[in-house]
Amino acid sequence: MLGTGMPKIPISRTQVIASPIEKVFEMLRDIHSCPDWSPWLIADPDFKLDVQNDYYSWEGAISGSGRMDLVRDEANESITYDLSFVKPWKSQARIHISLAVKGDATEVTWTLEHSLSFFLFWKKKSIQAYLEVDYDRGFLMLKNLIETGSVPSHLEFLGREPSPSFVGVGIKRSGSMNGFEQDIETSYKEVKDYYPEGQVFSVYYKWDLVRKEVAYFIGVRLDKTPGVIPDGMELINVPGMEVYALRHRGPYSHLSNGWSAGRMHGRAKIFRQSKRFPPFEIYEDENWEEPVVKICLPMK
Repeated sequence: MLGTGMPKIPISRTQVIASPIEKVFEMLRDIHSCPDWSPWLIADPDFKLDVQNDYYSWEGAISGSGRMDLVRDEANESITYDLSFVKPWKSQARIHISLAVKGDATEVTWTLEHSLSFFLFWKKKSIQAYLEVDYDRGFLMLKNLIETGSVPSHLEFLGREPSPSFVGVGIKRSGSMNGFEQDIETSYKEVKDYYPEGQVFSVYYKWDLVRKEVAYFIGVRLDKTPGVIPDGMELINVPGMEVYALRHRGPYSHLSNGWSAGRMHGRAKIFRQSKRFPPFEIYEDENWEEPVVKICLPMK
């Protein structure tokens, strides 16, 4: 039951899943499968889980604690859950999922009404922005799980490690988050055309989920400063520093799982992030379709 009079955050998403409605309903109704596509539990390798027929509860140093209860279901039509967060702060949500046949596929509409504690009212816009990202991540993992039987997103938590200084040549761009994935892919290929042997990295100067604005640099790491910089590109120096590092393996569309996990680890005080240099990522292979990416969060 949502708290009466508490600030509400409404979120609604629709996704077409290439699977019969019966299979989609079965997966969504199966409480045991919910942790497999949870956008929070993927960030917490040591969480504890209690799964029953009509609910599951979790507790972890990163993901906090909470519980999801089945409220009602109508076969192949809809499911309603109550989601209660206990830590890191108390809040409640009502989740309603409706299904409709879409040719040989299933259209899934996922509606959330999140109820915040009054002391978090001033953070409503930012909390809503982060929740929207979380539910987009979860929805994509659900789609993959139903369509292929697995979620192609894998995290490795490397922890504190030194990051050596280096110089980089590349492109600095800014704009809207809408279409960002396509924009950075284009920039990646543009940089690789100039420096096919160079290791690509990106630095994120701005990532504003509320305003949907981003500013970033994408370039290649070089051993020394080049004599000539191509037109339209610029040089940056990345200083040596200690970083909190995570590695993500899987399609670029799932890379936000790694960045969200890093944010959650910082919030859980696993590390203290420094603002002296922006966070950055290093592409450890040259497979854009399913890259291996190290996420580096500068530490104090």
